[in-house]
Amino acid sequence: MGRPLGAREIALKALHRAEMGDVPPRAALDAFFRRYACGDRDRAFATEMVYGTIRWRRRLDWMLGQLMRGNPESLTPWIRHIIRMGLYQLMMLDRVPDAAATHESVQLARRYGHEGTVRLVNAILRTAVRKRDLLERPASGEDPVTALGVTHSYPPWLTKRWIERYGVEAAAALMEAGNRTPPLSIRVNTSRSTPRDLAETLKLQEIPVEPGLWLDDFLSIRHAGNLRRLPAHEAGLFQVQDESAGLAVRLLGPKPGETVVDLCCAPGGKTTYIAQIVGAGGRVIACDTSLHRLRRVEENRRRMGLGQVRLVGMDGRSPGVDFAADRVLVDVPCSGLGTIARRPDLRWRRKAEDLDRLRVEQQALLESGAGLVKRGGVLVYSTCTIEPEENEEVVAAFCGRHPGFRLEEPGDWPGDLAGVLDGAGRVATLPSTHGVDGSFAARFRRDG
Repeated sequence: MGRPLGAREIALKALHRAEMGDVPPRAALDAFFRRYACGDRDRAFATEMVYGTIRWRRRLDWMLGQLMRGNPESLTPWIRHIIRMGLYQLMMLDRVPDAAATHESVQLARRYGHEGTVRLVNAILRTAVRKRDLLERPASGEDPVTALGVTHSYPPWLTKRWIERYGVEAAAALMEAGNRTPPLSIRVNTSRSTPRDLAETLKLQEIPVEPGLWLDDFLSIRHAGNLRRLPAHEAGLFQVQDESAGLAVRLLGPKPGETVVDLCCAPGGKTTYIAQIVGAGGRVIACDTSLHRLRRVEENRRRMGLGQVRLVGMDGRSPGVDFAADRVLVDVPCSGLGTIARRPDLRWRRKAEDLDRLRVEQQALLESGAGLVKRGGVLVYSTCTIEPEENEEVVAAFCGRHPGFRLEEPGDWPGDLAGVLDGAGRVATLPSTHGVDGSFAARFRRDG
């Protein structure tokens, strides 16, 4: 355990690690939380600083460009992060006094810069306070791609494609949804508890709980701490999981006693949900290419008491197994652009060319999964992205090559879930419309 650091310094170190080491911000934060003594309040503030600064990076850099005479790119990464953090506190966090935000930023500049950068940080932040009203957003005369991209802090390529697909108003709504911190969603392990009992248990610990938006075995909660430290989690009573992931499993429609293959299973959220449904008499073959990630599946399986899960380490594109499964889920690696609200760094990490690269792997995995489905069985392809190259286009190409598989709408689909299902057996969610992560899933039936 290292010396105690303030929340802002931990946030600064995590931002630097995330950018320079290409590390997810959550992993960077957790590493520093383990290394330095840090209370729950400081953890929460450091997390807010990291995620907020990453989420609003383009808008903050636009503000910096208005306040700085030179080129912001000439600044060292440390100083650039310090200024972004300072501007985030001044412009977007009402609860932080201007004096505190400025003073603490200057103190960080003393530790991670020199006297010149100390004066620069001080001058920029003091000017930002005086000119706050002029830094709200770009002038209305800017083109929509620039105006929306800066205002909502998204890269130009993603802003442009969403405007072209959805129109300016709907694209803005989608961007706004991606900038709202979403509530946490958990799935109740119904083999050990009920939604009502778990909700009462959490309320006794003063954790606000509400029913899920779409699924009756999910709960929505607000909790600033680490959910995985809660006794109910350690006892295997729930799994942290967005409802959009649950909708893909519901579309798969596993039945008690069936054999189901989860071809890309890690970290195991969908695997354990399937296992709950097939019950002790069923079997779930959980496959993944990463042994490290499979260990996470095993941890979840053990914690939740789901002995019907069998783990297999393999590359799903060339499976070394021979199954005739009742159902196969192919939950492919994807751009994750439906999860930007939870993972704001993805908007900066992803590039337009990634979509075509990912599609090649997605098509290969879907082909492999199809070979594991018995005649008359069900195949589901799912992603956590909203981009057509990874969704509709993959499905259309598969249907063109495999006339023995047909898209179908499940006959027992509940009426209260009709809002996420089209007439061709496909689930599609948008954060701005459905209140959950953006996702896609398509269901096929193999001819008997």
